[in-house]
This record gives sequence, C-alpha cells and structure tokens, in this order.
Amino acid sequence: MMLPQTVAIAALALAATQVSALAHAYLIDSVPAKRQEVMHPLSRIKLAFSATADAHFSVVKLTDDKGAVIAETTQQTASREMTLPAPALKPGPYQIRYRVLSTDGDIVEGKVDFVVRAAADPARDFQDERPQS
Repeated sequence: MMLPQTVAIAALALAATQVSALAHAYLIDSVPAKRQEVMHPLSRIKLAFSATADAHFSVVKLTDDKGAVIAETTQQTASREMTLPAPALKPGPYQIRYRVLSTDGDIVEGKVDFVVRAAADPARDFQDERPQS
C-alpha cells in the first residue's frame, strides 16, 4: 500500500505551491482604497504590498479619467510600501496604476480606481475615512 507515500508527496507539492504564491508582491492595502469616494484633499497616495517590491523597477502612476499621467514615482528602496505625493486634485475620477517587480522576479501590475468628491484644499490633510475594523 502506497497511501502514506502518496500523501507525503502531495503535501510537499502543496507546500511548494504555497511558498511560490507568497513570493508575489500583490496589493494588500491602499490609501485611498479601491472605489473610495475621497471627501478631503489627499496629501499622499500609499500602496502596501504582501512582499517587498524591488527598487528602481517598481512604479506608481496617478492618472486622470482620460489616462493622462498626473504624478509618477519610482521605488527608491526595496520596500513593502510605495508612496506618491498627491498633487491638488479637482473633483472627478482617478486611477492609481502600479507595476512592481517582486523579489521572485515576477512583475505584478494593477490599478486602484477612486473618485474625488471635494475640491482640493491644501490647508487640510487627508484622513483615511475607511471604517476601522
């Protein structure tokens, strides 16, 4: 009977797939959040990833509803977080586009759509308005 040997091989195969899946730097949090309606001016955009994003090859762009790039930054040091100073934004839809190089060599791309509902007021600072859990 080869049942114990088969179970051991299956367990090793499962463990190997879990390790490789964890190496990708996928987005775990963002400010503003996906589909958030921003009611106060943003001072910065922040993305948090599940793994370290490689420096110099990871990029974040802020675009308007026509796809024009408003602001852009390249990761300066390897980190799980990327920030982008936010310019004054008029009310309307925006998109954060990111492209990060994971330490495992895979490129992960994605986007976060959000809407600004209030005119920019540089005297006020953005506060994360998502419900706290």
